[in-house]
Amino acid sequence: MTVLKITIDKIGYEIECGEGQEQFLREAEKLINIKLTENPHLKCLPHSKKFLMTSLLLAADLDNQKNKNIEEASGLKKIVDELANLENIIEEKNGKKNTSR
Repeated sequence: MTVLKITIDKIGYEIECGEGQEQFLREAEKLINIKLTENPHLKCLPHSKKFLMTSLLLAADLDNQKNKNIEEASGLKKIVDELANLENIIEEKNGKKNTSR
């Protein structure tokens, strides 16, 4: 186990992590600090509530991204279905041309 020193809201923490998890934790550290900076109204809260609210904000972001991904996948499926339909039309027309010779 590696002991990683991170800073969240100007407070240092030492966290044990498995090999290869350091970069993930550094990214999480940045993301949490960004959320705290973007929401200055959280500054006056006690740490436990501040971290609770930050967690809720991050969960909302994650849910929004999930919904966006679902919408994009749905749009992509419509495009793929339409392309398949167009391919069928082209194949049918090519088949008619070949049989009329």
